[in-house]
Amino acid sequence: MKELCPDAVCLTADMENADAIWGMFDEIQSALGGVDVLVHNAAVNYGVPVLEMKLEDWDSLLAVNLRAVFLCSQLAGKVMKEKGGGKIINISSVHDTAPRRYYANYSTAKAGVAMLTKALALELADHNIQANYLTVGGIATEMTEPDRQDLLIPAIPAGRVGQPADVAKLVAFLASEDSSYITGAGITIDGGLLLGFCATRRDL
Repeated sequence: MKELCPDAVCLTADMENADAIWGMFDEIQSALGGVDVLVHNAAVNYGVPVLEMKLEDWDSLLAVNLRAVFLCSQLAGKVMKEKGGGKIINISSVHDTAPRRYYANYSTAKAGVAMLTKALALELADHNIQANYLTVGGIATEMTEPDRQDLLIPAIPAGRVGQPADVAKLVAFLASEDSSYITGAGITIDGGLLLGFCATRRDL
């Protein structure tokens, strides 16, 4: 990271811990003097049948996948308001509209990210802050195991899983001034996976 951007500041925080998130933003403010773009991509993902799901399975996942998005967006939005504008880009999932069996907590959190981002766009527009989210699916990451990637490919019209770079290019556009007339939008980047769900009727 430092080699690519010598001015980069690398910080870590537990997204389940509100105090850690507040502390991280204090460090960001001190080190960089503010926030121009927030890309929220932190998430956890694990499946439990809804009738067997413990309260901690629900609370801990929503704390990371939804509450942390709210906190980071709120903190960044306050700074961006003072700076005269900014960009908030939240990463959601195709499961914000297409639930996955045994992942009620994850799907619910991602649906919340989508609605939260729309609410942010509505409330922050007067401050020249654009908020958008990406509905992502079929991307080769650590959260998508190789066996699952192989299972997904027949349902993806593009014929391949996506790469992180595919998402990064779209994020870069939304972070730029070229996207200044786009806010409250959910942009799907999944190689047509949602279409594949409909065509195959497979529970993936």
